Amino acid sequence: MSARYVTAAGLAVVLAAAAVLSFDALRGLALAVAIPSHLAWLLPLAVDAGAAVSCAVWLGVRTAPEVARFAGRMTWCLLAVTVGGNAAQLGMHAHTIAPPWWVAVLVGTIPPAVAGATVHLLVLLVRRDQAADVDDELRVDEVGAVLEVDDRIDWWTDAPPAPAGPVDRAAELIAEGAGRRRLARELGIPEHRARALIAAHRDAPTEAGVAA
Repeated sequence: MSARYVTAAGLAVVLAAAAVLSFDALRGLALAVAIPSHLAWLLPLAVDAGAAVSCAVWLGVRTAPEVARFAGRMTWCLLAVTVGGNAAQLGMHAHTIAPPWWVAVLVGTIPPAVAGATVHLLVLLVRRDQAADVDDELRVDEVGAVLEVDDRIDWWTDAPPAPAGPVDRAAELIAEGAGRRRLARELGIPEHRARALIAAHRDAPTEAGVAA
């Protein structure tokens, strides 16, 4: 058996053991604050599963920076809730202390907070996917426009030079190495439009290639 499989098996065992113990402690905390027994298991599921999902999004290779930032904060918050909930439940149980009212209040805030954070993360992911689709469409439109102009370039060989416009300014900025943020700021356009202009400039054939 290779070391890779041994490592994977060890990680699975550790994860399962920690998850079961944390689940039991948080379920006990839910029961201690008078959550019905048939619903008590949902508290550890919301907290621990929420932490696992947000961590997976946070550390994903293709996760956008703004999504990763929120997912990272959500992960750490849920881990803090898990650690605090486990410690509080075991401490009160060991000393036979009935949870005071404020513990019940804190536990009651967990489900709606997790639900709100999860919906927010979902919206960020969906919005990011939609923005990526729009960028792809803009990139296709920009490249198509450049190719159409290149096909008809001979029609304008005798025309007077046109005054410098936004396209020329964009080309100058891109040639200077400007990124999408600077390009958007200089031209007063959204960042996704600036990204599409950069992509079109990168993919378009050079003037030397057209002349050849």
